[in-house]
Amino acid sequence: MLKVVISDIRWIEGLKDYIRIYLYSTSKPVVTRFTLKNIEDLLPSTQFLRIHKSYIVAISAITAIRKNSVFLNDLELPVSDNYRDALTAITGKS
Repeated sequence: MLKVVISDIRWIEGLKDYIRIYLYSTSKPVVTRFTLKNIEDLLPSTQFLRIHKSYIVAISAITAIRKNSVFLNDLELPVSDNYRDALTAITGKS
């Protein structure tokens, strides 16, 4: 059993019935049996944003945005067309 603090979450990757939670405090992700949709419903929408069918990011972790990508420092994650409008609305950038 591992307690994950919301403020420690950097981004989450969905893998069918499992998710990988990447944290600021450790380089190794936490893998758990949970769907991305279920975790999305539990996370505060003011702090987290779904950017792709397989990714949720902490809004505070976003350092740069391109049309089809979000950057978390050196890490580049894809943004799908379905979620681009939500990203634009929250960040004010396209």
